[in-house]
Amino acid sequence: MNENTPLERNLPTPENEPDDKKLHQKMTLYVQDLLIHDFQKLCHLIYRHDVNEKKFLAAVQIPDIDSQASCIADLIIEREKEKMITRQAYQKYKKDQNKDLPE
Repeated sequence: MNENTPLERNLPTPENEPDDKKLHQKMTLYVQDLLIHDFQKLCHLIYRHDVNEKKFLAAVQIPDIDSQASCIADLIIEREKEKMITRQAYQKYKKDQNKDLPE
């Protein structure tokens, strides 16, 4: 069963690619809510999405919660974009490898 988390549902897809500003606003609001109401869930999601722990801990040290949420949203979006690029590169690599196989 492949169930998307709220973070994954807000990420751009080829069919529905929101502009970066809208994505950042939605992600910031979601992160801010988690910072206030469910920090443990935020930590779990950060781990699950493989966000750099040192950068996350530095963001949490920012005194203003709005700035914390914005910085963490940036980290999440940046990491998800990196993962998308890696997946695309791997798919291209697999496709290129299959071209070399005899039919």
